[in-house]
Amino acid sequence: MATALDSIKRAMRLIGVYSIGEEPSDDEAQDGLTALNAMLESLSNDKKVIYASTLDVISWAASTPSYTIGPSGTVVTDRPITVLNSSYFVYGGVSYPLVPVTVDEYNSIPLKTINSTVPQYAWYQPTYPNGTLTLFPIPSTAIQVYLWSNKELLNIPTLTTQIDLPPGYRDFVDFNLAERLAPEFEVPVPAEVAKQAMLTRKAIARVNFVPQYMHYPTATLPQNGRFNIYTGQPL
Repeated sequence: MATALDSIKRAMRLIGVYSIGEEPSDDEAQDGLTALNAMLESLSNDKKVIYASTLDVISWAASTPSYTIGPSGTVVTDRPITVLNSSYFVYGGVSYPLVPVTVDEYNSIPLKTINSTVPQYAWYQPTYPNGTLTLFPIPSTAIQVYLWSNKELLNIPTLTTQIDLPPGYRDFVDFNLAERLAPEFEVPVPAEVAKQAMLTRKAIARVNFVPQYMHYPTATLPQNGRFNIYTGQPL
């Protein structure tokens, strides 16, 4: 398993600003760590790079519309970037789906203070440093929310921190970091390095690809079978 410094030194070798047997200066190593964390933070916004979703189980109190979720939130955990439609809640031993909605969809609800034992929708607002999760209708009794989300890949605090990622991510990190470091050292990215960086991105995207399936409510289809898939209504 490589450390952050191992990846930084390899990335520097790939762009020709560091040779085997040399040691980067303290400033160069720290600049490399800053670039590495910035890259991972940026890539965390790309769902094709996220290798696994995260589950947080939240004991949701009755009559509570919202919880903050993050390092200093009501629910203390890493801040979610996006909430997935695989989230659900359990009431009375039965699991019910929670459908993520956008801010526009949530704002279109006329009366947001309705209570119900069975909420249907989850609106996640990715505020910072803590996100905010709101349920509608507001649960009228205590429930267990099983929140699936994508979170930041890693935050690497020191140069000696071990980078623990699944197989295939080592080259992905090192070659893409080389591309990030080249402008800082005012050198061009070697063509082979750019090619390998692109190939590693494609390989990771293939592994993490999740197909999207179209669903429509067959019970509401009219007799003529015509249905508008964009509005969700029969024609």
